[in-house]
Amino acid sequence: MSLNLPLPNSRPGRYALFVAAPALLTWVYLILLAADGYVSRAQVMVEQEASVAAAGAELAMGLLNVGGGKSKQDALLVESFMRSRTMLEYLDAELDLRGHFSEPLIDVIGRLDRDASAEDFLEYFRDRLDVAIDDESLILSVEFTALDPEYAREVVRKLIARSEEFVNDVSHQFAREQLRFVEEQVAQANDRLKTASREMIELQRRNEVLSPQLETEAVGRILAQLEGELSDQQTQLKALSSYLNPSAPEVIAARQRVQALQAQIAQERGRLVGSEDAGLNDLMLAYQDAETNVRLATEIYKTALATMETTRLDSVRKVKFLASVDAPSLPDSVEHPRVFYWTLTIFIFLNIAYFVMNLIIATVEDHRE
Repeated sequence: MSLNLPLPNSRPGRYALFVAAPALLTWVYLILLAADGYVSRAQVMVEQEASVAAAGAELAMGLLNVGGGKSKQDALLVESFMRSRTMLEYLDAELDLRGHFSEPLIDVIGRLDRDASAEDFLEYFRDRLDVAIDDESLILSVEFTALDPEYAREVVRKLIARSEEFVNDVSHQFAREQLRFVEEQVAQANDRLKTASREMIELQRRNEVLSPQLETEAVGRILAQLEGELSDQQTQLKALSSYLNPSAPEVIAARQRVQALQAQIAQERGRLVGSEDAGLNDLMLAYQDAETNVRLATEIYKTALATMETTRLDSVRKVKFLASVDAPSLPDSVEHPRVFYWTLTIFIFLNIAYFVMNLIIATVEDHRE
């Protein structure tokens, strides 16, 4: 059995056929045929305007705060949108990307088929767009390759402007949802305040007391006065009893005054501490609870109103924007194709393949012998 391979007989001939010639063809293609690529670069970062309201706009009930400073999620959201089909459709409508990359002047390998499917067009677009995020600074680096330097810069400008509109629209949508939530909280806080106020009024009306604290203070003053009078009357009764008969009219009258004062003091103390019915002290505790509920409901309502105003402003103003770290550049030289890089890469790859092929041939020759 003989091995007939359509290969040059000499090793230099095979090397020229499989390595030197393809590498030379690659170099010629990259130099003479491959379309020029100009790269426009820009750097941006997602920023958020400071809230116009005080920090006390958050509710103790757990209201969410609109916005929230720079985050990796914002940067990833922008990156995903820049590479999305929505962005491609926008840029194609604004700048005719399909027409730009389908020009006949572009070589066949690098040209986009004018009838390419949406998936192929998107893949072609992503091949020419590079978006990277710095993990520490969260700066987005944007690069786009086009056939014309002005066109490349305009694509990057439109890309950034549309991304800013997108991230701001997302923020507005979030703020509007938050506004609906906060408005519900305001309505609940208002109902709570009304309920607490009605309970306090009902408590006052039911007990016919405007302020139990003032009433308690008044009863205390009356008790002090009665106890002073009782002490005087008891002293007078003892004085009369020392030289008069217990049945004397003066002693009887003094004793009756002492008993009347004692009964009055007992009655006032009953009002103060209560017996079977609640006394002023119980009423005062109930009143303090009602007053605390009203005060708390008032503070919650005021805080809810402040939060609602903050959220209302955030829902209409520019909440987030893309701060320009480095404006879109105007390329002044061709960066693609990288002739030396790709020629050397293919040359090295072909040498490796040629070495492997020689090993295979030598193995086959050994087996044939």
